[in-house]
Amino acid sequence: MKEAGLRRYTAAMLAERVLVGGAAALAPGALLQGFGIDPSEDSPTLRYFARLFGIRNAVMGVLLWQVRNDPRLLARMAAVNAATEALDALAAAVPLATGKTKPQAAVGAIGAIGASVAVGAGFAGLALAARRAARA
Repeated sequence: MKEAGLRRYTAAMLAERVLVGGAAALAPGALLQGFGIDPSEDSPTLRYFARLFGIRNAVMGVLLWQVRNDPRLLARMAAVNAATEALDALAAAVPLATGKTKPQAAVGAIGAIGASVAVGAGFAGLALAARRAARA
């Protein structure tokens, strides 16, 4: 992948982190509804954890920005992001597998797993592209 392509790829993944993170931090209720949480179960505690998720994503985006010009560090940071998404998918899958998810929340959990797999694959691809660029 050429340098310009790597920069565009990095920018896209960085935008995903910052936009999703910022949206979750600023509008945690919408995030919770997207995950299938019944509005009657919404609480300040759930919104706090949604904001933590958002802040984590935004910070990971800032870290990507900081390493964007160093392919070796970018490869590492992209791999960390891919691993984070894999763990997010696992965290969403466990309640489904154990039957501890309400039916309406199951749809949100399945969507979260799909999103984590897709974003994780994007970061895995970025890690590989950056690793190749670091060797060039």
